[in-house]
Amino acid sequence: MSERPVGAPAGPAAAAVGRAGSLLASDTRRLRELKTKRFPWYVLESLLFENGYQAVVLHRMASACKRRRIPLLGPLFARLSLWLTGVDIAPAAAIGPGLLISHGTGIVIGAWARIGAGATIMHQVTIGGPSPSRRRQMPTIGDAVFIGAGAKILGDVRIGDRVFIGVDAVIAQDVPDDSLVVSRAGIEVRPRTGEHAGEAAGAT
Repeated sequence: MSERPVGAPAGPAAAAVGRAGSLLASDTRRLRELKTKRFPWYVLESLLFENGYQAVVLHRMASACKRRRIPLLGPLFARLSLWLTGVDIAPAAAIGPGLLISHGTGIVIGAWARIGAGATIMHQVTIGGPSPSRRRQMPTIGDAVFIGAGAKILGDVRIGDRVFIGVDAVIAQDVPDDSLVVSRAGIEVRPRTGEHAGEAAGAT
């Protein structure tokens, strides 16, 4: 049996595993922003009990299998993530290092989405195509972007670096670097009129 010479480049499988391990190490370091326990206890706690970190780990595994074109395993890890965590990330989605998912239930990220380094994604976020007929038209998101709970980023749009996207924002256009995107409140609050006050009094 021949052996790989010392210093020779690793094969594709080893390279894929190495890349996945490097990405996951970067993701794990971001947990320090939220944790007070020492290493390795905060990692073990997150792996056992936090669906956001569990989803990140399973996506890295699914993505590595997808890059290596290993049949079934990529979709299998993605389905396991959906079942265990409520997070649905396509194996083909390209997500940079340092991904942090907090309270991840309800997150959906499509196969042609591209997300840079240091992203923070909250629950109920959708990143994908605007319609089934345009499913390949998905966002490209820069580095150090915060995506608030319930936000929707749809279509072939570009989100710049260091963008803060607020709760329930719906984005279907490009956003430049260092921007703040917030949604307007959908509830109008105003003083009650005498007529409405009388109706409320009659209902008691």
